Amino acid sequence: MNAIETHDLSRRYGQVEVVAPLSLTVPAGIVFGYLGPNGAGKTTTIRMLSGVLQPSGGSGVVAGVPLSEPDAVKARIGYANQAASVYVDLSVEENLRFKAALYLAPAKVEQAVEGTLERLALLPFRQHLARQLSGGWRQRLSIGTAIVHGPQVLFLDEPTAGLDPVARRDLWDAIYALTDTGTTVFVTTHYMDEAERCQRIALIASGRILAQGTPEDLRAGLPGVRYALNALNLNSALKAVRSLPGVQGAWIVGDEVRITTADDRLEASLAALGPLRRVPASLEDVFVAYLARQEDCA
Repeated sequence: MNAIETHDLSRRYGQVEVVAPLSLTVPAGIVFGYLGPNGAGKTTTIRMLSGVLQPSGGSGVVAGVPLSEPDAVKARIGYANQAASVYVDLSVEENLRFKAALYLAPAKVEQAVEGTLERLALLPFRQHLARQLSGGWRQRLSIGTAIVHGPQVLFLDEPTAGLDPVARRDLWDAIYALTDTGTTVFVTTHYMDEAERCQRIALIASGRILAQGTPEDLRAGLPGVRYALNALNLNSALKAVRSLPGVQGAWIVGDEVRITTADDRLEASLAALGPLRRVPASLEDVFVAYLARQEDCA
């Protein structure tokens, strides 16, 4: 069964189309990444799917409930954003208990709170005020308040924004642990490395879906050949590469020049500039390629 299905879902503000007709299918029990730059329409999409914002057109079903029944949708989902929206003057346990009491029968609150404290490794912090937590642990608490009532679908809107690398990695471990119980996690991000962690992704820009599928399929389906060129003078090498006819893109990454060409006919010319090796496509390559296609069609 799919956790989310939409057909031509869209949102307009006046004459401005923030999200173009959107058709998405998200299987149950996976981590689904919604990847795009700031202003792409990611948050607007989540607000529609969570029953907070009424779509301008189209239809959708979330956790088995049509979006035309927003209150029923809200009862089956959880939501946490990058702001880590928790009550800072309440303890970790009090935040969880308050949220659980909104959705669960009184007899089920205690078990839900204890289970959430354990699942997210929050037990040592149960009496700490939320304001005393670091950014990573506060974000973990925010996710806890979103899942304490046992939602079928969890929406995370750029949950790792502003976190250090260690906190981001720990939080992703917690996100994946949620799928063990069948929870579907819908994550928005603009970090390419985070998109690699997702089992399926959709690329969005200017309110339009550019592509969707597994990271492996999207990389494998990207046409062209990619190279990494080592050179003593990276700027000189970059200029030389860009002067060759047939080079589709070239940029510096670390101590290499990364190059994209339509085929391998330039390989000998590139190898004359320095040590050269072929490299696989990255999700950044995929996103840039699809974005360029969209701009060419505009």
